[in-house]
Amino acid sequence: MKRMIYMLFFAVALMGCEDYLEKESVTGQTDENFYQTEDDMYRALVAVYEPLQRNWGSAIQLTLDIASDDCYGGGSSSTDGVDLKKVNRGNTTASEEMWKSIWDDHYVGIYRANLFLEKLDGADISDEHRKEYTGEVLFLRAYYYANLVRMFENIPLVTHVLEPDEYVQTQAPVDDVYAQIASDLISAQDSLAGVTYSDAEKGRVTEWAAQALLARIYLFYDGVYGSGDGTSTMPGNVTGANALAYLNDIIDNSGADLIDFASLWGHSEVDDAWVENSVEGIFEIQFSNQGESWQWSSVSYDTGNKMVVFVGPRGTPDDSEYYSSWSFATGTQQLYDSYEDGDIRRNLTLIDADLELGEGNYSIGDQHTGYFNKKYAGLKSQVPEVGQPELNFPQNYISIRFADVLLMAAELEAKIGTNGNAVQHYNRVRARAFGDAYSPVGEVSVAQIFEERKREFAYEGIRYWDLLRQGMDVLTGAIEATNLGGIYDSGVNTAARGFWPIPSSEIALSNYALVQNDGY
Repeated sequence: MKRMIYMLFFAVALMGCEDYLEKESVTGQTDENFYQTEDDMYRALVAVYEPLQRNWGSAIQLTLDIASDDCYGGGSSSTDGVDLKKVNRGNTTASEEMWKSIWDDHYVGIYRANLFLEKLDGADISDEHRKEYTGEVLFLRAYYYANLVRMFENIPLVTHVLEPDEYVQTQAPVDDVYAQIASDLISAQDSLAGVTYSDAEKGRVTEWAAQALLARIYLFYDGVYGSGDGTSTMPGNVTGANALAYLNDIIDNSGADLIDFASLWGHSEVDDAWVENSVEGIFEIQFSNQGESWQWSSVSYDTGNKMVVFVGPRGTPDDSEYYSSWSFATGTQQLYDSYEDGDIRRNLTLIDADLELGEGNYSIGDQHTGYFNKKYAGLKSQVPEVGQPELNFPQNYISIRFADVLLMAAELEAKIGTNGNAVQHYNRVRARAFGDAYSPVGEVSVAQIFEERKREFAYEGIRYWDLLRQGMDVLTGAIEATNLGGIYDSGVNTAARGFWPIPSSEIALSNYALVQNDGY
């Protein structure tokens, strides 16, 4: 996958201009003479991956963490990151730039996926690569749509490159979007069946990623639009039994497994390096600290994990392992207290700043709680020697990992399968968290599984959607429980039903063919 990162900029140079209106290409390649060879199509494939790396402050991960009960907005002062604070308070507006960024970046990915699929037929490429690349691109299109439909709900569904007279698009029925996601993911897993990658190419989409994402999206659909008990059928004819079968296939046949929890986040006492693309990482978004020329002027095209500098304490001392960051997403007391004694995940998920850095040895920001995101906090050991440090943190975002597969399977087993299997998966996750001191339980409820998901996946951009799929009462209750008054004023826009506003700029560009979501 690192090879893909290095080739990224050649691909973006060609595909960065979506309208192809230039009379001359600065690269010497155009829409007419590109998309012909194996190398062309590989570079075009890289370009479909590229929008995944666009995770500035408007990243879905950071936004959803702050929207959940895991953390507050934070930042340096009450005027820093106001858009994120509005999300936390439930009073965001459609004019906030973050919504436009999320919308635009995902539709760029969809455009590139559609373009790739249309150009593939005319390319001189091996049958093996044709099938493999098709599977990857279908997964990526489904991934982009899965994020959009869960964020905004009412979105346009575009599955081909639009002609000028098609540029004004209306919103599609929600079920049509979910049916397309299902179709793309089922086709992706078929195309990727048996595909393996060299160590240098790890991080690319696999059949297991397609199965895991389909199960995740089924559970969201079932919770928000269905019965919530695993008996609903998602458009595309995906049932709870189908989703469970996909998860069991991963568990039994993928070779995926749990690894040392500390190693996932770069805090292992044995080795300070991250274990990237490990057997636990079902799908990881790749980042690198090799962007030696990337500065603030080229922030859109670097390969570093730009979200990292947003989290973590400010003004860290010279002898601290943590890079001085911007103190967004300060952890709630409810998150800290959710961990039981002996659970190693608490001290690997949260930085207790007074304990680790010493009281008075760091700067106090807004909505300060003393707790910060440890999983994705920047480490000084990862700062590159060249380039802009804030733009070049290399830590991958683990979008789907094996622990999630186990707990999704446990949830579906508890709902439609056998509690014995649910307990087995649940105990497997908890045994890692508690080590030899853990005493396995004999039965488990769905409520317990959701609580375990809270502890396991805090600060991974998952919690908000887990709350929403349990119902508005659960979402509202959890977030309002963190409302302490004053500057710690969390809230939910109940009229919006947990969804976010269509960017006002997109509504205007559509000549008001797009309709704003309720609550905005």
